[in-house]
Amino acid sequence: MKKAIRKVGVIMGVLLALTGCNSTAPKKLGINIAYDPVTIERLRVFPTVEVDIVEANETMLKQLEATSIDDYFDPDNMLRDSLRRKTFYFGEEDNGAKKLEKSDKIWDTWINKHGASHVVLFANLARDGAKGPDMRRLTLPLAKNRWKSGEINVSIIPAGLMLQTPMNPED
Repeated sequence: MKKAIRKVGVIMGVLLALTGCNSTAPKKLGINIAYDPVTIERLRVFPTVEVDIVEANETMLKQLEATSIDDYFDPDNMLRDSLRRKTFYFGEEDNGAKKLEKSDKIWDTWINKHGASHVVLFANLARDGAKGPDMRRLTLPLAKNRWKSGEINVSIIPAGLMLQTPMNPED
């Protein structure tokens, strides 16, 4: 009997370890946002930029991805004010990197209370023409199996936001 219980315990431990490694459960991330150094060197300016990090469950994600960036930042649009978000400000006087820490209490609210599966970053930048994708929005999944580490780097470029950290493909 003891051998059978021990075998079941070993099997359960292996299964738990395997599911923990490939889990799609949400993970708190350290999100680092900074001006792209090449852009700054080339342009020699620090444009004023607001970057919002917004939590999203599967339903809200579809709504956020369907919202135009210009509408999102429109002062008359009440959507932005109603969202649970973290906002960072960048400009000539305050051009250093900003970070949403993994230890920030907002993660507990986003993940545990509201079931966040993604965060969506919005950059309040003017769009230079309407060609190509709108890079002022960046969606990041929170699934553990999508990231090698818990630190994500995002650069502010003239067109919007650029993910610098490699993301694992979806299973």
